[in-house]
Amino acid sequence: MTVTTPTGSAAGPAPARPATAPIPAPAQPVIELLGVARSYPGSPPVQALHPTDLTVGQGDYLAVTGPSGSGKSTLLNLLGLLDRPTSGTYRLSGIDLAGLRDAERTALRGRRIGFVFQSFHLIAHRTTVENVALAQLYVTTRRHGRRSTAEEVLRRVGLGHRLDALPTTLSGGERQRVAIARALVNEPDLLLCDEPTGNLDSATAHSVMDLIDELHAGGVTVVVITHDPTVAARAARRITILDGRLQTRPDATREEAA
Repeated sequence: MTVTTPTGSAAGPAPARPATAPIPAPAQPVIELLGVARSYPGSPPVQALHPTDLTVGQGDYLAVTGPSGSGKSTLLNLLGLLDRPTSGTYRLSGIDLAGLRDAERTALRGRRIGFVFQSFHLIAHRTTVENVALAQLYVTTRRHGRRSTAEEVLRRVGLGHRLDALPTTLSGGERQRVAIARALVNEPDLLLCDEPTGNLDSATAHSVMDLIDELHAGGVTVVVITHDPTVAARAARRITILDGRLQTRPDATREEAA
């Protein structure tokens, strides 16, 4: 005799339940500021940055804008481990920086943060590939492989044909691309750009920002400090600083902030 189920089908082994895919853990934020503030001694003390909360996730693209004297440089120096907060907690890729000695902060900065400055800061008597290779001293003292790694990153930013050129023979845009390659060579968690188009004409600035956009699209976490609204508009998120205070909700998108 055949026994049927309530739906009328023949009884048999229960169908296998589909396997449930594991839920991936959320990505570790690259930047976490919890009540971070910076003041300078005086009578009265100067509060350069009021207590600030800010989270930048892996793969984010954040622009920080504000007029001169607003606190952009203070925030940049704190994010880049060039200065210490007076109060609050700063975690970089999950590492609480409060207890680190200066040497440990320097080593962490070299491994985890790539800097792109307005003034390039290239060594004039070194070739482009040497300028990029020297940045690897932060992560290894071994010479083997440095040049090939530097060449690979220079090709990535479109300068494979200028490996042995001196900075004095490069255009402004090419020098900034060398600076970007130097910032990327150690595969940092964060690309921190300080007015990256400040010394460039509009066409060259557009080309450099296109490159930064491409790097972000490839997964690089980018924070841009800028006074240029056209540069800021490229970012996925924007914050504005005025008198040491965040004026725009840190998680606002550019559409919300507009």
